[in-house]
Amino acid sequence: MTAKCVRFGAQIIALISIGAAGTAALQMCRLNTVSSMETDAPKPPIEVCILKAVTNEKLLPNASTIPSSGESEVVVVACPGEYEPASFAVRSPKDVEALELHISDLKSEKGDRSIPASAIDPYVVKCWYQSGRDIHFRNERLLTPELLLKDDDLVRVDHEKRHNYLRSRDSSGQESYILISGPDSSNLENISVRDAKELQPVDVPAGTVKHFWLTVHVPEDSEPGEYSGEISLRVKGEKVSSVPLRLRVLPLRLEEPILRYSIYYRGRLREDGSGSISSEWKSPRQYEAEMRDMKAHGVPYPTIYQGYDPELLDLMFRLREKAGLPKGPLYTLGIGTGSPTGPEQLAALKDGVRKWIEIASAHGYGPVYIYGMDEARGERLKAQQSAWEAVQQAGGRVFVACYKGTFETMGERLGLAVFAGKPDREEANKYHRVGSQIFCYANPQVGVEEPETYRRSFGLVLWKADYDGAMDYAYQHSFGHVWNDFDDNHYRDHVFTYPTDDGVVGTIQWEGFREGVDDVRYLSTLLKAIENARRTYSPVAAEAERWLEKLDPAGDLDNIRREMVNWILKLQNR
Repeated sequence: MTAKCVRFGAQIIALISIGAAGTAALQMCRLNTVSSMETDAPKPPIEVCILKAVTNEKLLPNASTIPSSGESEVVVVACPGEYEPASFAVRSPKDVEALELHISDLKSEKGDRSIPASAIDPYVVKCWYQSGRDIHFRNERLLTPELLLKDDDLVRVDHEKRHNYLRSRDSSGQESYILISGPDSSNLENISVRDAKELQPVDVPAGTVKHFWLTVHVPEDSEPGEYSGEISLRVKGEKVSSVPLRLRVLPLRLEEPILRYSIYYRGRLREDGSGSISSEWKSPRQYEAEMRDMKAHGVPYPTIYQGYDPELLDLMFRLREKAGLPKGPLYTLGIGTGSPTGPEQLAALKDGVRKWIEIASAHGYGPVYIYGMDEARGERLKAQQSAWEAVQQAGGRVFVACYKGTFETMGERLGLAVFAGKPDREEANKYHRVGSQIFCYANPQVGVEEPETYRRSFGLVLWKADYDGAMDYAYQHSFGHVWNDFDDNHYRDHVFTYPTDDGVVGTIQWEGFREGVDDVRYLSTLLKAIENARRTYSPVAAEAERWLEKLDPAGDLDNIRREMVNWILKLQNR
């Protein structure tokens, strides 16, 4: 039997939580402990607490109590190809220098099939200091769980001074820790950041909680059924405790979401191929890694900020294709409509639009959406009418972030309204009547460390409001330096991920967003099952439709997903 193994340390209390489709939102189990007679030193009792993974409740290092309910296994329920989260934490009454987490392969009930331990990806949830709770700079120093790290020591935290420090490596390979929580980020100009590829040893100071995250990616070829294994906790290679791990692979293939998921992506390529630790300039390696990350999180249609440069756009398209992103609509901010009114200016705009359509079409993309003037209102909005008509005449479509009142001014000139704030069904009806689409953003903007908020706001809520998709702002936008939350006196950095030299460091809120996408995928699968059953006049289809009509996306999302699974299985077995 093979297994994935990461080293940790000595006497611990462990807390583990399942993802959205698990059997309970809050469960507790006590692990079997190795008798103190088997070792030189006595060990304290080891407990496992199964909690909800995607939640806005913050688990901080100084958490004093964790409620217990006495259950005895971790259960994850998912479909082939699906990503499903789980989380756990450890606490010790004494300092821990190293702790080993060992995840076995998962075996089927008959032992004839298995899912490798490599399908389960562990991270440390790093708590660090942030400047506010929402997207605005508040000049606060709030200890906040956010980062998903392979190496807990990539970021160091000084709790006395409430400062963060980031490990950087210079051209000679020398490592140092640099302040990333001051008002000035000039010291970060040449920073080089790389996380580890595998989970590294973690120290756990006495009496503190260390939080971990598991991402279970069920292989596409997994057969349905129950798979069992274990998570064992080891001290210097010695097993001190274990907890059963059970994965239920559903007999379903999730449909692609009926909503379209895009996101504002600011990254651009340079002629010399160089990148940066910022939201703006990406090396080809960084660009491809971020495209892969967005695809894995259910966001396959990120925007383009790249200006019109055939060679760089060709490379960009090739990197997207290599990362597995689909073709389809192209949302570009590499050209904007502005508000020209003169014949020559409008003709130049049309020529620019045609160039974008030509290069997009050559790479298999279309239709092409051109960006209007961001969040314009009043006369500034009205002044764009001729420009938006010119875009349409050239064969393009317009998209832009906007508010109420935009439709009354622009009507069918706007092909895609990226509507700010809480979804509004009446606004959706307006745009649909003229054949346009409506997406959601800023509910909230990216950057709030609340996984459940993003799951709810960008999942079933959008479907219930009859929206066509989502395009939140932004995958990364650094105000000042992207790793420093204290160097801009107006906004906090808007980030779902933090850039590194060769990839990204993810966040718990980004994982919550993916769960929202998956909720919509389950919904899409149910709608498809209803459609198929309706052809045979199945009464179950009508029952399922009535259940959907009453579905309240403000309810318990875990229970809603379980009910959707039950309805899909009923319809398949009608």
